[in-house]
Amino acid sequence: MLNYIKAELWKAFRHKGIYGLALFLGLCTALFAFMMLEADDFSQMASAASTTMLLGMLVAPLLTQIVDGKALGSLKNEVSFGLSRGRIYWGKLLAGLMLGLVLCLLLLGSYLLVGWLALPHYSREADLVALAVVGFSLLGALPVWCGIYSLCHMMALLIPSTAAWMAFYYILSFFGQPVLVALAAMGTEGRVGSLIQAILMPASLLMPDFLSGWLTWEYQFWCWAVGIGWLVFTTALGLLWFRRREIK
Repeated sequence: MLNYIKAELWKAFRHKGIYGLALFLGLCTALFAFMMLEADDFSQMASAASTTMLLGMLVAPLLTQIVDGKALGSLKNEVSFGLSRGRIYWGKLLAGLMLGLVLCLLLLGSYLLVGWLALPHYSREADLVALAVVGFSLLGALPVWCGIYSLCHMMALLIPSTAAWMAFYYILSFFGQPVLVALAAMGTEGRVGSLIQAILMPASLLMPDFLSGWLTWEYQFWCWAVGIGWLVFTTALGLLWFRRREIK
């Protein structure tokens, strides 16, 4: 499995798309950093990073396309070579998750480094609190990103048309899930309604308004429970479908 993951990462780094995506995200990060240089001190700039976690939902399909985009054309050769479908599915999934983690750490680290060097530090305690908030937000975002990426990975391997599964993903994210949440949460309010929203629409856990009211370990529990739940469900469904699928 480790060798297969290494091979998938090697192929990803030979894909021009990964450098285009990294450049695009780097420019977006630079623009955001430039805007936040108007902050009074480093702690304010650092705290603002916690509001950007939702962007992982938008990046997930693009990263999936880099890892899985040409997979359908090579699956027959990989299966003929003796690789099990489970190893293929898991290998590509783990390679994509690792690639996404590297990109995240590079972008977030660069943003914080610019702020640390460019802005004043009035209070060491305030700086530490701001960094703790960013770390807390990132810790909660990681499992949610994994669940979302697993959904994209499943669709990329099982739906031949890239345009079709990407369109379905964005329509589901921006229109389908909110409608489903609204219907499911009818008659509920408070925490119950919020939890229904989190389960059916995990990206809502990354919204700034949701995070500001849930800066507790209970929030972490729900991020990990919902994110890992989506990861397990979509992986189980994807493996079952992938093993039965005819590879041409």
